[in-house]
Amino acid sequence: MIDTNPGNPAMAQNPTEDLPADGDADKPASRTGSKKRSAATRFFLRGLSISLPPILTVVIVLWLAEGVNQYIIHPTSLGVEWAIATVIDSSGELEDLQLLEGAPPLQGCGTGYRVEPGLLEEIHRRQGDEGLAVIPAEWLYGQQHRVFVVINSDEAIPYDDHQFAVRNTTAGEMPRSAVGIYMVIARYRHFRGQLLLSAFAVSILVIVLYFLGQLVTNRLGAWGVRKFESALVGRVPLVSNVYSSVKQVTDFLFTERTIEYNRIVAIEYPRRGIWSLGFVTGESMLELTSAAGEPLLSILVPTSPMPVTGYTLNVPKTEIIDLNITIDQAFQFCISCGVLVPENQKVTAESLQLALTRRLSGETEQPVVTRPPDSESESAGESAGEGESAASDSESGEAAGESPSQSPGGQAGEPE
Repeated sequence: MIDTNPGNPAMAQNPTEDLPADGDADKPASRTGSKKRSAATRFFLRGLSISLPPILTVVIVLWLAEGVNQYIIHPTSLGVEWAIATVIDSSGELEDLQLLEGAPPLQGCGTGYRVEPGLLEEIHRRQGDEGLAVIPAEWLYGQQHRVFVVINSDEAIPYDDHQFAVRNTTAGEMPRSAVGIYMVIARYRHFRGQLLLSAFAVSILVIVLYFLGQLVTNRLGAWGVRKFESALVGRVPLVSNVYSSVKQVTDFLFTERTIEYNRIVAIEYPRRGIWSLGFVTGESMLELTSAAGEPLLSILVPTSPMPVTGYTLNVPKTEIIDLNITIDQAFQFCISCGVLVPENQKVTAESLQLALTRRLSGETEQPVVTRPPDSESESAGESAGEGESAASDSESGEAAGESPSQSPGGQAGEPE
């Protein structure tokens, strides 16, 4: 039975109250789908993080290799080819050669060739002696170095050199100048290919750089470099800015320095509680050391992400901490803005507990960082104040102890 009494609120119920709403029915399914999507996204990002480092490493290495080959090795190889081509160039001018009437076609050039005047006379004499109306091609094949193939309106090269260049190039790659053809000949006849030529070019480049370094090391060479930089490069607005920046980087990386960064330390800079990484460059200056009253070290604090610049600080030896990392690891830490942390310096619960245990037990040789003299003076002042107050209290106690003992003793000792 259904109670239709509207006055009974307990019995008047909504028939749809026990049914879940449409949104509530979809919530479990949506949560499950979101969890699946989040797990899939996490797995994808994890796989991406694992695969990207080797892929990017290969890409960067290939990009650097291509840049070095395109801008250094290839131009040097072309220079070596050109130098060899100018030495072995056996081309001749057309005005010095003779056109052979009734010339037979030759393989690779047809009848587009000329011969030396001496060969032309020999062919005519032999043709008359043997009574031949047609000149055999074998006579010319036997004298290939005296037969010149026309390559342009002014030059011709020997037939054997022309055929060698044809065999090692395609129709579109065939040069149209004598120097270009002999560069191909130098590449394939003298070096057997581009690989050996590139290796030879790199060797020549290394030797040239070595002697160039010796030249600019002496006074005359250094003076010439300074004049070149100030008179030519320094006066061009855009070029001077780029050149100065590049020179700073190259000088830092390649110039021989007396400063050796063989000690990596941490100092509290720019204020107490903030630690910065630094390179020890040597001992500080005499006047600074005497003013500080303790030994100082000169420390270079590099900037990120270009550690070629930074700040030079003079820090007491007692306020530095030596870090167990290499120079390369320190540079990687600075260039990556702290992202690349050395493996032996990553903070975990176990490593932190072990480091604290070693420091407290005295096993480590790291110095204890002391506070500046102002804190020491405050503590000394406090201890001195405590000592003075204790002394004053003891003096007052002694005075108080003497006065009562003397007055009764004096009164008792006197006769009435």
